[in-house]
Amino acid sequence: MTRLFKRIAIYCFSLAVYAISPAATAQTVNCSQPFGYSKNSEFVYQVTDKGRAKGTLHNMVMQQTSPEAGVTQIDFKSARINHKKRPATAEEFRIKCTGDSVYLDAKLLLREQALRTFDGKEFDFIMKDIAYPLNLAVGQSLPNAGLDVRVKSSQVNITRIVMIASNRQVIAKEAIKTPAGSFDCYKITYQYSVTFDALGLPLKDVFTVEEYFSPEHGLVKIQFYTKKGKKAKGLELISKRERTS
Repeated sequence: MTRLFKRIAIYCFSLAVYAISPAATAQTVNCSQPFGYSKNSEFVYQVTDKGRAKGTLHNMVMQQTSPEAGVTQIDFKSARINHKKRPATAEEFRIKCTGDSVYLDAKLLLREQALRTFDGKEFDFIMKDIAYPLNLAVGQSLPNAGLDVRVKSSQVNITRIVMIASNRQVIAKEAIKTPAGSFDCYKITYQYSVTFDALGLPLKDVFTVEEYFSPEHGLVKIQFYTKKGKKAKGLELISKRERTS
């Protein structure tokens, strides 16, 4: 049981995969084209674990729609390539931009690989998407986000996995340099918890997270830390390119 929980905790971490383009001076989200998205743009992140490279994450914008008045929705595919340069996962997500906030798909709090342990089972999702106000400022407190996954078989509950990003605080404004360029970012910190409840036996792990977010370009860098302050999972933007359809 402990090994299973550790595998789930490894994959259940926030991979907020916003599109990122060259840095600019404005610091607000353009809701008509959030983060400079355009169809077939691909944004690649280096994935790390304990400070060591563990593959890459490739995100490609598929389409932009307006499902309702005043709302822009971006659909994109996310493919994880492991350190052996072999495909590991392929998933689809969305973000929405309204008149006051951008909302990232809460399912990004749970990687698909975490659910492969339960192949053939049914899943119910209760989501609270990850919100970013269009006008960020140092000192702001941001809404909590969360994902509650119920795993069941023939209407019988098997287990429950709950992921919560809480105490989200905008604590500073910093310039961040990555292989993709230089970016003016807001530093956001929060607590990320994963609770795995199987047969009434709850197991929990908690991480401290440092995130560097650009209102114009999305996530630039994110680092998870264990309770002991050691590096766990991380992401850093390393390239951007336009692919032909």
